[in-house]
Amino acid sequence: MTIHRALTATLALAAALAIAGCGSWRPRPAAPPTSEKISMIWARVPLDGELPSLVGHVQHHRVTPGETLLDVARDADLGFREVRDANPTIDEWIPPPATDVVVPTRWILPRSRYRGLVVNVPEMRLYMFPPDSKPGEQVPLLTWPVGIGVEEAPSPKGTFTVRSKDKNPTWIVPADIQKTMDKPKRVVPPGPDNPLGAYRIRLSKGLYSIHGTDDPWSIGRLTTHGCIRLYPEDIETLYPLVRPGMPGELVYEPVKFGEESGRVYVEVHDDVYRRIPSLERHAFAEMQKAKLTARVDPELLRAAVRAKSGVPVDVTASKSPLRRIAGR
Repeated sequence: MTIHRALTATLALAAALAIAGCGSWRPRPAAPPTSEKISMIWARVPLDGELPSLVGHVQHHRVTPGETLLDVARDADLGFREVRDANPTIDEWIPPPATDVVVPTRWILPRSRYRGLVVNVPEMRLYMFPPDSKPGEQVPLLTWPVGIGVEEAPSPKGTFTVRSKDKNPTWIVPADIQKTMDKPKRVVPPGPDNPLGAYRIRLSKGLYSIHGTDDPWSIGRLTTHGCIRLYPEDIETLYPLVRPGMPGELVYEPVKFGEESGRVYVEVHDDVYRRIPSLERHAFAEMQKAKLTARVDPELLRAAVRAKSGVPVDVTASKSPLRRIAGR
């Protein structure tokens, strides 16, 4: 079975489970409001020069007694920062019961080659496209939150291929990491205390890999020494779909523009590694590069950059050329 067919089969299974009321795709009761995991969706690969599309949809969740935003994040298959940034006024540890929480399960696809594994580092999210996807195609897409490297050991940028993969890996601890450990170890065997988790996918880029974790609450944070870390349940889904030689790409896009139904959207994330002197100037430069100057309201764009909510925001100018042509 090809990767494309495998992804399609995975999406079909998810839909079947939703209809049957089984597994994580089981319909939830209407009260109290809660959210579903959105990690398997269809997406259109942009044509050359075309803005990426939006996928998924924003949801809402009503906090129950004892819940934290970390609980909300994991239940929705989101990273901690995604939920925190979308709800900046809510206490992440003690949100009042019955508080309405925005569940940011809507995304603009990052600009990339749209093949294989695509990680947008500042977004802390991995997208998996079929390795043979072509511009203009509707393709099955998988997406999950990730943990990334700390500022002192950032996750890299650039293309890669999958070099190998192993189940229940043994971790040979690099010397520089041993120095940071309370009880230094040279070798960590497979098991519940192994920070690589139960699965590891080695990349052709240095010693970096995509792997699981023994600390699920680290997803959506800067916690690794450059590797990409997934929830245990997500790496378990990803692992059998990956093959050696699969292409991949690590991109750094804190500002993403997209389009839906003729409207222009922007999704803004924190510049986690402080690589961009001014995020606002960067956003306007990206707008100009995409030839959107006449279609974007500059004040709406500035507000989106200030908020950095990580949620796609409509920034269409009220008198954009497209709206005039459409008679709106």
